[in-house]
Amino acid sequence: MNIFTSRITILFCLVGFTTMGLLYGQNTATDCGTTTSEASIKYIQSIKPQLQTFEQAFLNAKYIKGDTPKKTINAIPIKAHIIRHSNGTGGLSVSELDDAISNLNAIYKDAFMEFFLCDGINYIDDDKLCFFDKKDETTLTEKYNVAGLINIYFTDYIKNDSNEIICGFSNNMARKDVIVLKNDCVTNDSTLAHEMGHFFSLIHTHGPKNDTLTKELVDGSNCDTTGDGICDTPADPKLTDKNVNNFCEYIGTETDENGAAFKPDTQNIMSYSKKGCRTHFTEQQLARMYAFFMTTKNYLSCPSFNADFVTDVNQTCEEDLTVQFKSSCENITQWEWDIDSDGVIDYTTKNPIHTYSVGIYDVTLKVSNKSKSISKTYSKYIKVGTQPDMLNEDFDDFEVAGDKGWTVNDVSENGYNWYVNFGETSTENTGPNSDNSNTEILGKYIYAEASGSNPGDIAEFSSPCFTVDKENSELEFSYHMFGKDIGELHVDLKTEDGYITDVIPAIIGNQQKSQNDAFLTKSVNLSSYTNQTIKVRFRAVRGSSWEGDIAIDDVFIKTIYVPISDESFIVYPNPVKEDLLYIKTNDSELVSNFEISNLVGQTFLSGAVSNQPIDVSNLSSGTYLLILNDGKSRVLKKFIK
Repeated sequence: MNIFTSRITILFCLVGFTTMGLLYGQNTATDCGTTTSEASIKYIQSIKPQLQTFEQAFLNAKYIKGDTPKKTINAIPIKAHIIRHSNGTGGLSVSELDDAISNLNAIYKDAFMEFFLCDGINYIDDDKLCFFDKKDETTLTEKYNVAGLINIYFTDYIKNDSNEIICGFSNNMARKDVIVLKNDCVTNDSTLAHEMGHFFSLIHTHGPKNDTLTKELVDGSNCDTTGDGICDTPADPKLTDKNVNNFCEYIGTETDENGAAFKPDTQNIMSYSKKGCRTHFTEQQLARMYAFFMTTKNYLSCPSFNADFVTDVNQTCEEDLTVQFKSSCENITQWEWDIDSDGVIDYTTKNPIHTYSVGIYDVTLKVSNKSKSISKTYSKYIKVGTQPDMLNEDFDDFEVAGDKGWTVNDVSENGYNWYVNFGETSTENTGPNSDNSNTEILGKYIYAEASGSNPGDIAEFSSPCFTVDKENSELEFSYHMFGKDIGELHVDLKTEDGYITDVIPAIIGNQQKSQNDAFLTKSVNLSSYTNQTIKVRFRAVRGSSWEGDIAIDDVFIKTIYVPISDESFIVYPNPVKEDLLYIKTNDSELVSNFEISNLVGQTFLSGAVSNQPIDVSNLSSGTYLLILNDGKSRVLKKFIK
């Protein structure tokens, strides 16, 4: 059975609802009950740089010769909840559910998505829920939702807050992961594909509001800032049964603000066109859904059958890394590992071991059992040899927060995480208006987005490895914490012995007076870590509301060159590691000689002090005395890498 056929099948909860059935029977279901809130729009805007990175990769690499998809089809689990009468009768049939999923997959394969039923059907036998009120969503989901899955509830009738009958709605905020559908809308039209589009961030083609004409212009000049925010969907004045005829032709006369006649796409699944007309997504809509899955919903996983895995290690500062992969699901008979996502199967064993060279790698795993196969790609999962020569990052050329060896981690798994951004954040009354430089509108910074998560959630942002090779070194960073419900910012260091938490006191609460205020700076003394390879981790704790965005920028190591004698001479670096020693004076008339000896007076090197560096490559590691003709001896240390 195809979801776009025109037949109408109405499934009623049986016996005992005659009166209610007559009441609802007088109405025709409206199209969609999903409300795209301002918070949802701002959240999408806040992660737009990350989305654009995956969208571009999707569009660039979608096809090879013969229009064969290059990318892996990502398996996405569904938990089906079929609501029936209290005596167990009625409800969506298994064959109708199977057909609906099959049709959904036929549409979403072009977004590299495939949906499958996880752990069977959950039957909910409750007369009251056969006539579902949208305002009761929380009560329903708190009782029946299964974490980590898209929970789809099927019932006979759904009404919205205005007591209108609707076909369905979705909720993708944080990890609620809910779609509720009216049974006859599942079996005879495109509602499931439509609501799944909402789940993966798409907006109606006429824009987020149903009661006002779109501000999107027909010429497309403002397509990315209004309407549905996607530029290959034409401006839509809101399609209805009245302005689309039975041949799926637009017959309306509406014009945009410039007087241009609308030419909408009557076959777009995210429109309000006739149900039988809606058959496709555009390329950019497909790319947006793929990007939203990869950035925000990639945690979805079926407990009993999944392509998840764990590794003993996935990052190193060295130039190679040997990784032990372990498939975490037992209900599998075949494994296909593409350890660098180049389309070539590298291993077919359950727990392979692979040695990587320098680079950042995606990993794809396809698993099978007797009945089905599923795949999943983990983006930028392996990072080898990402240690910079010197940690000095302004983030301006970052595409995503987890770029260039940096790592982000949503510790609480509720959608609280770090993102790259420029200009102001998407949420009013919180966050900065620009990056720390405040000179370029496109200057970027990294921030923890408080919208769509819970109080107390934790998000981590970790640097690549770096070596503290000078004794007088400090880590400096800039931060912006404006908002009435700012949480906490902690700074930790990871050494060979593990994490040292809160190396400076935690920064708690509102630190700026307005979004326009400049970033503040903090420094961390690294002298105790000289000659060690370490990482810095910024750990944000979400405050009590969405008005709590925390931003950081300009993270770098600086060396404090401190004289080791009085003001007459400056000697640096000390310890010496690069085989060059500088001895300088501010007095141009002062003439001096130097002598370097061991602690028992044996001279190894001597000469005249000048503006040129002194080559000390012949000195071995150890402690020496530096003698200048001011009559003072100075302790000089030398290390060989």
